[in-house]
Amino acid sequence: MSVCLAYDGTINGDWVARHAVRLAAGDASRRLRVVHVETAEVPARTLVEKLDNIRLIAANAGVAVDVEICAMHDGVVGGLVEHLGAEPEILVVTGVRARGGRRGFLAGTVSAELLADTTFDVVAYRVVQPGTLGVVRRLLLPLAGGGAGHQAAEHMLRLLAHDVKSARLLHVIELAAGRLRRLSAPDAAALRRQGEAFLHGIEPTISAAVKDDVALDLAVRISTEWSREVIIDAAQQKIDLIALEASRQVLARGFRYGDPFETLLRDTPCDVAVYRSAAHHGG
Repeated sequence: MSVCLAYDGTINGDWVARHAVRLAAGDASRRLRVVHVETAEVPARTLVEKLDNIRLIAANAGVAVDVEICAMHDGVVGGLVEHLGAEPEILVVTGVRARGGRRGFLAGTVSAELLADTTFDVVAYRVVQPGTLGVVRRLLLPLAGGGAGHQAAEHMLRLLAHDVKSARLLHVIELAAGRLRRLSAPDAAALRRQGEAFLHGIEPTISAAVKDDVALDLAVRISTEWSREVIIDAAQQKIDLIALEASRQVLARGFRYGDPFETLLRDTPCDVAVYRSAAHHGG
């Protein structure tokens, strides 16, 4: 699977490019395709300078870069899909808004459209720690109950494995506030055992995607809101990247201001990668 950066020419896009380079460094081809859809927003001279900088960063990581400029077709997403359509075995790397505001970080963005389009595997980055230069040593994988997300997590891990030193699998069991208040200690222990059994069932698949010397940790939390638990855990564990799946349910509902995904993207203490597998990969 090749890695393709959907590059918009912004500073935020420059930060996302660092992550794309590290992903490409984990692919056997060690090649990064950089696709820019022509718009009037980025002056040609600026774009050339920025693309040269990406080439330099990639060269230092031992990654070759192929730059492709394409025209819009029913918008930016249409241009990308038309340009890449003949080659579905691609991971498209993109970024969310640099600042959320009342619009949120994902709602109405090119990234949200790409995540909803199931032609390619897609990962959208929120970069809050550009100083890490895209290098992920400590990885947090919040995992829900579906199967496709675990496959997508495995794909991500294989590309990140050359950098990762520790990976933490987190399963949050969500309960309504009233039920959580009435939850007895034996019932809480039973729920945690269920969560641990769920993670132990996934652990072999995840372990196979990382190097033997990677420390793999499992954690279960019970809460009224999964995003808050992820934020707290990431801060406590000094995580470099939170990588989580955008499920079919989330994509069907859309990314709305104030929902858990937007809360995580707004309050995260570290970079976040929201991924989704293509339809032919089970996503």
